[in-house]
Amino acid sequence: MGIDPISMAIVGTTVAAGGVKAFGSWEGGQATKAAMAYQAQVAENNALIARRNAQWDIQAGDAAASAKGLQTRARVAGQAARQGAAGVSVNTGSAADVRAGTEMLGLSDALTIRSNAAKEAYGQEVAATSDIAQANLDRAEGDQAETAGDIGAVGSLLSGASTAGGQYAKFSQG
Repeated sequence: MGIDPISMAIVGTTVAAGGVKAFGSWEGGQATKAAMAYQAQVAENNALIARRNAQWDIQAGDAAASAKGLQTRARVAGQAARQGAAGVSVNTGSAADVRAGTEMLGLSDALTIRSNAAKEAYGQEVAATSDIAQANLDRAEGDQAETAGDIGAVGSLLSGASTAGGQYAKFSQG
């Protein structure tokens, strides 16, 4: 006694459904891996940008500190000129102390500018390190999704085969 065509169609449909489900699992894993690879590349690009910004922060701080030094020297020279024009002895006493105070304030300002630039650069470096860690995490997540998709595909094929076998046995017994 054979299996009627409808029963065979049901078994065939079960096998096909298992294949489609397996392909869907596999494709989902591949798509997630590709998406995570993209996210990882974005994070690496962000890290590169942050590191460049850190370098630029230091360069900008150096330039601003140098400009502050020039400004301070000009101010001190102007003070000396005004003091000399007023008939004050420029190398002794309070006149020299005023200029020394101006130099110290200028140096302090320049150091503050450099310190602030270093803090900005450090923040950029921290962001870059975080971005690299995120890229590594994204890649790991993509690899895991690919593996899960493969396992899901095999599971779907086995489940479909098992179900189809059970249906075949049921239909062949009549």
